[in-house]
Amino acid sequence: MKIGILSESRDWVTYELERAMNELNITPVYIKPSGITYYSGMDIKFVYKRKNILDLNAIFVRNLGDINNYYRYDVIKYIERYIPVINPSEALENCGNKFKTSALLDIHNVPHPKTLVTEDIHKAMAWAEKFEDCVLKPIFGNGGEGIYRFKNKSLITRLNLLNEYKKKYGVIYLQEFINTPGEGYRDIRAFVVGDNVVAAMYRISDNWITNIRQNGRPERCEVTPEIEDIALKAKKALGILYGGVDIIEDEDGSLKVLEVNGAPSWKALSRVSKVDITRCLVEYIVSII
Repeated sequence: MKIGILSESRDWVTYELERAMNELNITPVYIKPSGITYYSGMDIKFVYKRKNILDLNAIFVRNLGDINNYYRYDVIKYIERYIPVINPSEALENCGNKFKTSALLDIHNVPHPKTLVTEDIHKAMAWAEKFEDCVLKPIFGNGGEGIYRFKNKSLITRLNLLNEYKKKYGVIYLQEFINTPGEGYRDIRAFVVGDNVVAAMYRISDNWITNIRQNGRPERCEVTPEIEDIALKAKKALGILYGGVDIIEDEDGSLKVLEVNGAPSWKALSRVSKVDITRCLVEYIVSII
C-alpha cells in the first residue's frame, strides 16, 4: 500500500506520518503540490516526478502552500474523483473559510459564539457595541494571527480596523468574546479521528489568544461526554474525516465551538496525550480506503 503525503514543506506532522506509515508497512510518498503536472485528454492525468499520482491508494493533504493558488485546491478536487483524499477538498474549504464554518455550525445546530459577517461597516460598528466585547478575525487564516479584540479600543481605532479588514478581505467577520472560568485564558483543542475524539488538551495563556503558535501552553484535558458530543457534531457539520475542533467553555460551563481545523498539527497535543495520535490517524485512513 502507498499513501501520498501532500505538502509544500516538511514539518513535524509529515515526519510523524512517515514514521507511523513505515511501522504499518505502508509506503509513504512525499508530493509537493507545486510539482504536480496535469495532463488533459491523455491516458495519464496527474504526475509527480514521472510517477502517476493515481497509482497511490490515497493522499493525505498536509499543506498546499500558497493559499491564493486555487489551482492546487482544484487539483485535489479532481484527484478525489479517482482516489480518497484526506481531508476532502470541500471539507478543507469549509474549515478554511470562517463564514462557511459559522454557517454550517448554525445549520447543524452546533453551539458557537454569536457572529456577524457583513460588508456594512456601520452595521459592524453597531454590533461591536451590542457585543460589548468582541473579536475581529480574518475570514481566511488560522493560528490566531491577525485577530483583534475590541475591548477598550476607541471608536476611531475600531473604525480604522474595520475599514482595513473590509479593504483586505472584502468582508468583516466579528465574533462575540467568550469569558472563560477562572483566572487567565484557556480553550480546548479536541482531536477527532473518524467517530472518535482520540485526545484533547487545554490551551492556556496569560493572553486572550491561546493558540500554541502565540505562546499558549498545552495541558492534558479529559475527553468528557460533553466535549466528545460537541466535537463530533462539529466534525459532521464541516464534513471532515479528522481534524482539530477548538472549543471554548463559558462562565456557565457551556461549550461552544470556535473553529474547526481541517489540516491541524498535533505536535503540542502529542506532548500531553497518552495516545499515539499519528498511529490512530493512519490506522483510520487504512480502514476507509
